[in-house]
Amino acid sequence: MEEDAATFAARLKHRAHTYGFFTCVLLVVSSIIGDAGGPLFSWLWPLLIIGGLLTLFLAVYLRFDAALFRFIASHDDETEGCRAVDDILARMHLRKRPDRTRPLQARMTRTNSLLMKLHLAFAAFLALFAAITAYGLWTG
Repeated sequence: MEEDAATFAARLKHRAHTYGFFTCVLLVVSSIIGDAGGPLFSWLWPLLIIGGLLTLFLAVYLRFDAALFRFIASHDDETEGCRAVDDILARMHLRKRPDRTRPLQARMTRTNSLLMKLHLAFAAFLALFAAITAYGLWTG
């Protein structure tokens, strides 16, 4: 079953907001747990911050893609919407204007790979958070 651009955009927006919110909450909680300190924490916490920032970057990128898919959905013809997005990205100097307009399904496939990267980054961030929490509770 093929997803239309509006449904896909809503799903991306929901995922981006969810992962962004949980990442922010876990970063705040990790700094509260970090008050226990210790030598292991001093090199794990910067890794956690980098992982959190990477996760937040991917969530913002995904949110931007959701806005682009929403813009595509606002057009009557999806090919015309894709062409309009290419034009916007070229005028913003984010991408060169392509010779051919990529179809909607190709754009969705590429964005799904971005979503998979977000899932992996959040999983790594969560693993680091679990390690820091276990260390903080163990030493505290």
